[in-house]
Amino acid sequence: MHDLACPEISFDSCLKCNACVVSCPVSNVTLDFGGPKHLGPELKRLIENQEFIDDSRIEFCTLCGNCDMACPENVNVSTLTAFAKASHSELGGSKFRDLILSNAELVGKVASTFAPLANMAMKMKPVRKVMEGVMGIPAERIFPEYRFNNFNRVYNKTTANTHRKVAYFVGCYATYNAPEVAKSFVNVMEYNGIEVAKPKQKCCGVPMFSNGRMKKGLKNANDNVNNLLQYTRQGYDVVLTCTSCTMALKKEYVSFLQSEEANELAEHVYDADEYLRMLYEEGELNTHFGQMNVKAGYYAPCHMKSQGIGTPALDVLGLIPGYEISDAAAGCCGQCGTFGFKKEKYEVSIAIGKQMVEAVEETGADYIVTECGMCKNSMHQLTDKEVKHPMQILSEAYEKAQNR
Repeated sequence: MHDLACPEISFDSCLKCNACVVSCPVSNVTLDFGGPKHLGPELKRLIENQEFIDDSRIEFCTLCGNCDMACPENVNVSTLTAFAKASHSELGGSKFRDLILSNAELVGKVASTFAPLANMAMKMKPVRKVMEGVMGIPAERIFPEYRFNNFNRVYNKTTANTHRKVAYFVGCYATYNAPEVAKSFVNVMEYNGIEVAKPKQKCCGVPMFSNGRMKKGLKNANDNVNNLLQYTRQGYDVVLTCTSCTMALKKEYVSFLQSEEANELAEHVYDADEYLRMLYEEGELNTHFGQMNVKAGYYAPCHMKSQGIGTPALDVLGLIPGYEISDAAAGCCGQCGTFGFKKEKYEVSIAIGKQMVEAVEETGADYIVTECGMCKNSMHQLTDKEVKHPMQILSEAYEKAQNR
């Protein structure tokens, strides 16, 4: 019998209205997934009334959070499905592939150390065919590259002394795959007179939650909460450049841990675009941007939408002179973190991403802007558009103003 206890959250208010099913990217393209209503509240009802029922269909849940946003009764469906995934994994065991995919931080450390070889290997067809046969990772799926000069190698500042102080939760992607995003964020903060500290931190846990490794994810969550509270209690704001990490600290830690400490931390957590928008609203943002005659399209990741904060990237980037940016208003990209790296889910992943492709093409943009590294990976797979992070654009706009 499994020993993972789902937090005490209300599911009786579920009206069985199907709003969550309609909003679910997976349910919209396949019948293999029973849908968030059936595998969230209804499965929980069954579990409460009889012994545990294991349902393998739960593996098609991506934990995107769209169900939570759609629910008119505010049922936290994704928490129910996350713990159902964990129980299924505990009962049936984890595949070696899922164990590897859940350890993004460890993989990042190793792969970035041998970055040239790792990147070359991931592009070799024989290697990919072996990976598909042995591990079930589709040979067709593009992988993000790793950088030898990862952010941990180039930035070790652990304290800040300015009036506003930022504790930067970097995340695995900006650390090992896209240190240019992290460097751009630090530059943007410097242009605003804000020093950036990099606290001790572990992977946010999202890859672990998504792969049913709840115990390990909760351990990382508790460690991050304890480490970051040491900063917030000294007046730091916790700012992140990855929407999945932001969602974890704001929402999943609160829902999964149900601790006073998690709630306390969440009050000081901001997505980077959200933080800059707040500075602007309080009259503190440096708006001395250079002219940028660009037509860009914006793609909002699911984990940005699930935060319920609108589209702060559009608000902030719209302040740049000559910068024309429009919302692609697209659905899920289909990559869904580690979901799209699994052979049995690859076709579903690609089918989900088709709407995104159409929306991106309709923007007629020079390039696409998004905060999520995995959304970027999906766009590289399915479109020919260049993809940039908002912090890269803002850093460039500040540099243009300085060099003018």
